[in-house]
Amino acid sequence: MQNPTDDHVIQTTKPRPRTVAALVLGHFIEVYDTALYGLFVAPIATAFFPAGNADAALIATLAVFGVSFLSKSAGGLFFGVLADRVGRRNSLMVSILLVGGSTAAIGLIPTYETAALLSPILLVVCRLLQGFASGGEATVAPVFLGEYASRKRRGFITSFVAAAGNLGTLVAAATGVIVGLSVNESAFNDYGWRFAFLIAAPLALFALYLRYGLEEPVTYQKARSRVKSAPIRTALRHWRMILRVSCLGALGTTFYIMFVYYPTYLVKETGLSASDSRIVPLILISLLVVFNPLVGMLGDRYGRKLPLLLGGLASVLFVLPGFLVAQSGGFLAAVLGGVLILISVPLCLGSIHAISMEFYPTEVRATAAGIAGTLGTFVFAGLPPVIVNVLTTTYDMPLAPAFVIVGTAVIGLLAAWGLPDTRKIDLETVGLSPADTPAESPRAGVPGRVAP
Repeated sequence: MQNPTDDHVIQTTKPRPRTVAALVLGHFIEVYDTALYGLFVAPIATAFFPAGNADAALIATLAVFGVSFLSKSAGGLFFGVLADRVGRRNSLMVSILLVGGSTAAIGLIPTYETAALLSPILLVVCRLLQGFASGGEATVAPVFLGEYASRKRRGFITSFVAAAGNLGTLVAAATGVIVGLSVNESAFNDYGWRFAFLIAAPLALFALYLRYGLEEPVTYQKARSRVKSAPIRTALRHWRMILRVSCLGALGTTFYIMFVYYPTYLVKETGLSASDSRIVPLILISLLVVFNPLVGMLGDRYGRKLPLLLGGLASVLFVLPGFLVAQSGGFLAAVLGGVLILISVPLCLGSIHAISMEFYPTEVRATAAGIAGTLGTFVFAGLPPVIVNVLTTTYDMPLAPAFVIVGTAVIGLLAAWGLPDTRKIDLETVGLSPADTPAESPRAGVPGRVAP
C-alpha cells in the first residue's frame, strides 16, 4: 500500500484552481453539447432527417437525444469500473477525448439531402459516443473532486461540477445568440449552427493538457490494494443506497426539459420567434451560475438533504405556474415563467454531486456511482423530453412539461426524505468493518468514521 506521506501522493486539502478546472471542463463540454442540441433541435431535424413532416423529424431528433442517455448510462458504468480498476485520472483522460471529438463531429455530418440515411445514422453514432463519454465525466469527476477535497469543503468543491454544467449551458446559449446575430436565419439553419459544435475540439484538447498532470487523490491511493476483480458485484452489495441515489436524479429532470425542450416549446406553444427563444435560456442560466457553489456551502454547513428537499418542493409549487406564465405569450412572460420553473435547479444540482459519491467504499465508489447514474440518467434525463414532445404534439397537451416535472419531483422528494447526513463522514473509512474503524456514524447507515 502506498504511504500517504510519499511525495508523489501528497495533496492539499484545498484543491488548486487548475485541478478543479481540469476536472470540471469535461462536464462543461458535455453539457455544452447537450444544450446546443436542445437549442438547435429545429435546424438539426431539418438537416439530418427527411423533409415533409416537421413534427416527425422533431420527434426523431429528440428520440436521438433520448437514446444518447442510454449510452450515457452505459458510459457511467464503464468509466466507473475503469476509474476503480486503473485510476480516476486514466478514466478521465479517455472520456475527455471521446466527449470532445464526438461533439465536434456533429458539426461535420453531411445533410440528409447529401448523404440520405447515412446522415441520421452518423448523428446517432455521434450522440451515442458523446453520451457514453459524458457518462464517464458525470460519474468520475465528482468522485475525484470529492476524494480530493477536505471533509468541510466537499460539498462546495463538488458543486463546481454543477456550476460548470450551468456555465456550459450559458456558453451554448451565448454561442447560439452570437452565431444567430452573425448570419441571417436561412444561413443559420443551413450551416451557421455547426460552428458551435466544432468549438468542442480545442476545448477538449485543453482539458486533456490540464488532466495530464493530475495525481490520484490520497483516499484512492490508500484503497487501491482493496480493489476487487469484480467491482460491479462488490458495489451491488450497496444496492439500496444505489437505488435511492438514482431516484435523486428525478430532481434534475427540470434542467433537461428546460434546456432541451423549453426553447422549442416557446416557439410552438407561445409563438415566440426562434431568435428570441435562443436568448431566453441565456438570460435564465446567467441567473443561476453562481448559485451552485453557494448551495454546496449550504450543504457543507447544514447537510445535503435540506437543499434537495427545498428544490423538490420548489418544483412541485412553482413549475406549473411558471408554464402558465410562459403560455401567456411574449418575451417577458417566457423569461418570468422560466425563472419560476428554474428555482429548483441550483438547489438540487448544488448538492447532488457530493451526495452521489459519499455513501460507497473507496474501492468501488466510482462503480457504485456509475450504477446509480445508469439507472437515474436514462429514466429521469433522457426519456422526459421525448415524452413531453409526444404528449404536446400527439395529444395536444401544452402543459405536459409541467406535469412531467412535478411527477418526477415527487419521486425525488421521496428519495431525499430519508437520506442520512454524510457531510461529516470520513471517506477513507466508508464501508470498512467495525474492527477497522474506531466509530460508526449513528445515522448514516454506512460504516464510516465521523470526522471531528
